[in-house]
Amino acid sequence: MLRSIFLILASLLTLPAHAQEEYRFADDAYIAGDNVTLSGNAVDDAFVAGNTVVISAPVEGSAHAGGRSVSISGPVGQSLYAAGMNVSVSAPVGGDAQMLGDTVLVTAPVSGDLRIAAQRAEITAPIGESALIAAEHILLTEAIAGDASISTKSVSFGENARIEGTLYIYAEDADDIVIPAHVAPPERIERHDADDFDPTADPEGGATVQPESGGWASWFGGKVSSILILTALATLIAAMAPAFLMNLRERTLETPMRALWMGFLSISAVAGSLFLFALTGYGILLIPASIILALLLGIAGYVIGTYILGVGVLGVMSRPLPETLGERAIAALIGAVAITIMAMIPVIGWLAVLAVAIAGAGALIIRWFAPGFHTEIR
Repeated sequence: MLRSIFLILASLLTLPAHAQEEYRFADDAYIAGDNVTLSGNAVDDAFVAGNTVVISAPVEGSAHAGGRSVSISGPVGQSLYAAGMNVSVSAPVGGDAQMLGDTVLVTAPVSGDLRIAAQRAEITAPIGESALIAAEHILLTEAIAGDASISTKSVSFGENARIEGTLYIYAEDADDIVIPAHVAPPERIERHDADDFDPTADPEGGATVQPESGGWASWFGGKVSSILILTALATLIAAMAPAFLMNLRERTLETPMRALWMGFLSISAVAGSLFLFALTGYGILLIPASIILALLLGIAGYVIGTYILGVGVLGVMSRPLPETLGERAIAALIGAVAITIMAMIPVIGWLAVLAVAIAGAGALIIRWFAPGFHTEIR
């Protein structure tokens, strides 16, 4: 998951710094800048972001690259993760390759699975395992050793192109996609509607969306499970820190708008720090920590907000505030049921759930740091 997040962030940060900043930790290389080049001796893992990115040094581990233009001209021993407007891979990849861009060119062998999302994709080198390619225009000239899932408007094949496994075609008019006999025989071709394509699927075995099974019973069971898990988490916090949680509850119920405002500011500040860290070059090392901190703050706010919501519902029902662990567990259960019902309200439900999570995060920040506005400093 963190690798995917890194790609998204790196593709946005096309100008992290005017001068190339390079940091080495053990055998790993971390580089950010405008026009960035990783060259010279081999490195273990590489993390590179910039406007123009070139990796020409051998990478013995995995390579992570993001920018407007990304070129991989040095061999990658394990996996490759690359995102940009234009992505070019002209050196062999020893593991899997995952690429996102407008134009993606693969001119060197990939030993593992290949996953591409692009406007135009050209694969002119053999793929050692399976491939999942989503692009409006695709060119394939070499062999894919495993299955191939292709979502496209048009696809062209070279004389040496072939699919050793099953070929899954996803298109608006899948029957109109012509597959030459040397690429795959008809018995190894499955055609599906474009809406059936699942870009998150494993490249092996096809990318067809699996229909939900179990009906309403499965749906209801999932809701009950989520309610019980949320109740257990809130009850655990209440058991471990009853006084702390009581203070949060009192502060939030007294001034809910302040908690909502502080939660919004806090989460925005943590999320915004990602871009500021990247601008410093070396600060790109702290991006994973910022992501984790933002996620933890959001999750903690959601659990705490759910408990406070339950206490608020009890207050509206003229019930006394919970004092014992059993009463706190009931409050947590009521809050979990309430927030689950709120989430099912069309259009505005997710906004209400988001507000509860933000308010919970704000209550936590107020309790820890006691921030204030328009205060006099003596």
